[in-house]
Amino acid sequence: MPNITFKYIDDFSFNTHDRPRPAKEFVPEWFKNISPYYRTPENPEGKLIVENFHSNASAKKCTPMLDAMTAGYIIPLWTDVQVRQINGFPSITWKVQQDVFELHGPNSREVPAPPGYDQIVFKYINKLWIKTDPGYSVSILPPAGYYDQTFLQIPAVIDTDSKDLTPTPFPIWIKSGFEGIVEKGTPIAQVIPFKRESWTHNIDVAEENEYWYSLNKWKTRIGHQYIRTSWKKKRYE
Repeated sequence: MPNITFKYIDDFSFNTHDRPRPAKEFVPEWFKNISPYYRTPENPEGKLIVENFHSNASAKKCTPMLDAMTAGYIIPLWTDVQVRQINGFPSITWKVQQDVFELHGPNSREVPAPPGYDQIVFKYINKLWIKTDPGYSVSILPPAGYYDQTFLQIPAVIDTDSKDLTPTPFPIWIKSGFEGIVEKGTPIAQVIPFKRESWTHNIDVAEENEYWYSLNKWKTRIGHQYIRTSWKKKRYE
C-alpha cells in the first residue's frame, strides 16, 4: 500500500498536538443518528418500503456520501481557541504557549469568501510535514459532512512527495459573526492522498435504450445495488 507520513517538526508539537487520524473515525454524529430508511406516521419504525419503483432509503444508505466522509485523514484542532468579534473583525485567541492561528497577510481578501463567512483569511499554523510516496499528492479539503463549521478550510492540492517541501499552513475562513469556544479535536481539514496522473476527456451520448436497460438492470436489486455492482473498498489506515 502507498504510505503517507505526518511528521511533526518539533518535540513540542509531537508531545502536545492531537494526532491526524483516519477520517472514518470522524463520521459526523448527524450521519450516525439518522435512520437507514425514512420514518413516517405509517412507518414509525423506519422499515424498508418499496413503492412507485423507489425505496424509502435515506442518506444513511448513500455509500458515495459515506466514502467522501471516510476518505483520507482528518487534521484536528489541537487546542481550544476562542473567537471574538472586535470592532467588526474576528479575533482568535488561546491559552497555550504556541501560536495556533495567524492572519494570512495583506492579500487575504482577494479570495471571495463563501456566503456566511468573513472575507478575512486566517492560517491554521500547521506543524506537520506531510510526506507521500513518489508520484502522490494530497487534496486538502473542508471535512466532508461537517456543513456548519466555524472554520472553513480553503481547498488546495499539494505535491507532498517533494523532498524540498516544508509544512504548509492551512488557510481558513471564519463563520460571520461567530463568538465562542471552538474545542480541541474539532476537524480542521481532510487530507486525501491521490496518485498524480494525466487525463484526457471526451463527450458522448448513450445509444438508443442503453440507459433504460442499464437503469432497469440496476433496479433488479431492492437494496445495496451500488455496493453489489460498482463499489470498490478503500482503505486509509
